[in-house]
Amino acid sequence: MPRKKVVPPPNVLLRLPSRLKYARERAGLTGVALAERSGIDPSQISRYENPESGRAGGIEAATLIRLAEALGVPVGWLAADEGTLPPVPVFRESGTTKPDGSKS
Repeated sequence: MPRKKVVPPPNVLLRLPSRLKYARERAGLTGVALAERSGIDPSQISRYENPESGRAGGIEAATLIRLAEALGVPVGWLAADEGTLPPVPVFRESGTTKPDGSKS
């Protein structure tokens, strides 16, 4: 069975890359650190953040969920700017602190 794609309305597609980058920078993570936390290739992270790549409209639901969890933000906010952002999570390159305060 093919994976479902999250295809937000056109006006949201332009904002998804900027929300992804904003959430990553807000968390103090590099693209490589986000890739490690989410299990997504760093080059793919870069493509999702690059509005010219056209990849934001083809992001799989499972990938969007992994990114949101790795960033400590609600999936609805990342996908469609719904809901509010929780307090800024504290992530460190090594000995990462998860949003619940536990170490990974």
